[in-house]
Amino acid sequence: MANMGYQVLQYDASIEKAPDTHKNMIFHKKFVGATRDHQTITFDDIMQQYSFNEKDHNILQIDIEGAEWEIFEKLDFSILEKYFSQIILEFHDCDPRASLQTERHVAILERFHHAFQPIHLHFNPYGHNFYVKDRFMANVFEVSYARKDLLPNDFILRNECGDIPNLDYPNGEKLPNIPISF
Repeated sequence: MANMGYQVLQYDASIEKAPDTHKNMIFHKKFVGATRDHQTITFDDIMQQYSFNEKDHNILQIDIEGAEWEIFEKLDFSILEKYFSQIILEFHDCDPRASLQTERHVAILERFHHAFQPIHLHFNPYGHNFYVKDRFMANVFEVSYARKDLLPNDFILRNECGDIPNLDYPNGEKLPNIPISF
């Protein structure tokens, strides 16, 4: 993305420096979370520190090891709708057998559905994998969303994903992709 001219903001307090450098990349040694402290910044803080142009096709990519649920529970989704055309997320702790947790997660996912369409799904086998009602599941999955108003009117979601050649790659050499059928 940096090579294509996009400004890339990186946040990770668990490492000393960014793994890659580029003139369009800005690294912050901070975590992103729901509350602010000496090593954590909030999503609202980021939005205030940087001037996002709502006419640009900004992309939000988040992998914050479980903190995403609390952040999105508190977030004003109109900010996402206004400033981001695509959102790429890794959702953690997804287990449909845990009913209270699942209710909370579904409520958050429904908030996404108002303005965003999932366009791709990939299970991450580094979490726990299990079998529920004739389906393989993973408790960590990666979802790519596009804002609905940017999709063609006749957009149809594939009925399978998770193991598409040249798109999905295994997260580890000993952990194969898990095909997903709807």
